[in-house]
Amino acid sequence: MTVVLVGVGADTEHLRPALELTEGGEFDYIPIPESYSTTEESTYGNWELQHRGGYASEFVDKISPRGEDSDWIRDSERIESHAVHHDPNFETMTFGDRRRQGRKGTTLVKHLESTGKDVLGFYTGMRKGPEDSNLNRFLYGYMTVKVIHDLSQLDGDEYHDAIGQFPENAHAKRLAAAGTPKHDDLVIVEGCSPTSKIRTPIKISERLDQPPWYQVSQSFADEFNVKGGQKGIGRKFPLILDMDGDVFINKIERA
Repeated sequence: MTVVLVGVGADTEHLRPALELTEGGEFDYIPIPESYSTTEESTYGNWELQHRGGYASEFVDKISPRGEDSDWIRDSERIESHAVHHDPNFETMTFGDRRRQGRKGTTLVKHLESTGKDVLGFYTGMRKGPEDSNLNRFLYGYMTVKVIHDLSQLDGDEYHDAIGQFPENAHAKRLAAAGTPKHDDLVIVEGCSPTSKIRTPIKISERLDQPPWYQVSQSFADEFNVKGGQKGIGRKFPLILDMDGDVFINKIERA
């Protein structure tokens, strides 16, 4: 049994201002902007903020669908109408990522099993509040793994049929809109209960004064048995925990 944490979500590379916790320490999950044709109907203008109230477009000043400080959209009407890339999808319990080129999908296939006992956790960058000048990495949700679907071994109708099993996944919505996949090396995690967004995210990092800028804090590494000790997570490096899934879930639900 294994737990894998992956960095994913609307970091400052795609969205400004930086995400931050509420005064009560809660986190409003906001997806990254979609960068491809999609049938997704959720936009920043109708994405409800669970804890603050209102919609994401009331918080977001600008978005960069392709990331890396390119093509920033600042017009409020365009932001409101822009589709989100809703992945991970906690409601339908799916998550997808690429396998090739050392992407997260490679880690998922290598370390997670289709047993209903492994867990995939999600972390991203955020601030503690508006007065906090430093971003840090916080664990904000998890998904119990039911089945790992490695679509990178499929093509043509087989690929379409396989991804079509998950019509609410962001990658399936890309395929439905464009007719051709953006990537042919997807790994789709099909989740099951328990799956949850954490109401009060858990800080997992400490800041550095030089690249990679963030590393796993010693306290988190010790408590959650991060393999290999402290890791640089400036680029949302996957973390492997030497811990059973049920133990991990119990720990973070009590935090």
